[in-house]
Amino acid sequence: MAKILAVGNAVLDRVIHVASYPLENTEHRCLGMSERLGGNSVNSLAVLAQMHHDVSWCGTLAKDHASKTLGSLLEKAQIDYSHVEYHKQGTTPISTILLAQDTGSRTISHFRDLPELSFEHFAQLSIEDYDWLHFEGRNTQALAGMLNIARCFLTDQPISLEVEKDREGIDDLIGKATVIMFSQSFALGRGYTQAEKFLRAMQDLAPNAKLFCGWGETGAYAMEADQLYQIVATPDLTVIDTLGAGDTFNAGIIDALIREHSTAEALSLAVTLAEKKIAQHGMNNLFSNDHRTVIANMNKITAHKVSVVEANGQSIVLARVGDNLKAYINNCPHANVPLNSMYKVEIDPRELTLKCSVHDAFFRVEDGFCVRGPCQNQALTAVPIVIDAQGRVFLT
Repeated sequence: MAKILAVGNAVLDRVIHVASYPLENTEHRCLGMSERLGGNSVNSLAVLAQMHHDVSWCGTLAKDHASKTLGSLLEKAQIDYSHVEYHKQGTTPISTILLAQDTGSRTISHFRDLPELSFEHFAQLSIEDYDWLHFEGRNTQALAGMLNIARCFLTDQPISLEVEKDREGIDDLIGKATVIMFSQSFALGRGYTQAEKFLRAMQDLAPNAKLFCGWGETGAYAMEADQLYQIVATPDLTVIDTLGAGDTFNAGIIDALIREHSTAEALSLAVTLAEKKIAQHGMNNLFSNDHRTVIANMNKITAHKVSVVEANGQSIVLARVGDNLKAYINNCPHANVPLNSMYKVEIDPRELTLKCSVHDAFFRVEDGFCVRGPCQNQALTAVPIVIDAQGRVFLT
């Protein structure tokens, strides 16, 4: 999986669960209370960690008791925070959140007096060691320098930017990222009531970027190279907890693009993931085994061997090279026939390729790309998988 660094805010969320939103100047009894990891970037990292990515967070922390609690939550979520910038002045950011059971809506009261991450601290990081950099669109003056460094020192690594709120100087940052996630509230604040018009306006600021925007109950939109994509939200979705849904959506985009899905596929996968989060409390166990399909066990697939399995009505080719396992739809793009139609598919140990048994097309195991044969420059369709500590292979 990928090494991902996110720069942004970390917050201790104190969630108060109530049956319904209380009236002003009334007394009521809450259903329960909980402390959660909060902050846009760390929430996204918590989801990406569940996808088995190696995730790190860079931001600021205070030196108080709440900071120790926040550190424990980061460790529990498997988020590395060794790059943190500590401040003696200021306190740990805390959000008090009322979460209504009857509607799933939340009201957030946020307190922060902690300094933002400094440009000087960020400049000391070895950002070239990461496969993906993600930034919250806050602290715009320092962030401009951080993005400039990232553009100078990185080669092909994507740089994503979350634009949730309208801040002075934010427009100057938009053109510095390759993937941008906008909030609906940002678009509405700019006077746009239609996602398409909003994204086309933003494309003028970042013509070469992939743009994404959630649009509430109507679903979500994406734009790339003047092509608009839309995914309609699931009707009558059971809403339990919307807290962190946008952060989960962003994590879904990052994961899908890392797995080399198209922009349209990334949008679809991100919406599906965000809807699953909305239908449960908290952000833990988004990939619990109760809803994933086990298709194989890594320990039973011999290195440099191929297995063909059936799952969810599809035939899937599993190809193992060393400790890496790749999964592809069992379909040759040349003739739309299974790769093993004539005989068993094997891996060439020297070229690390798979050969279609019908017309001798050769596909790289690494990425499914056809390097020789009648469908040269085409590719097998990748299937996203996750392997747990026991070696079980899941469809994600």
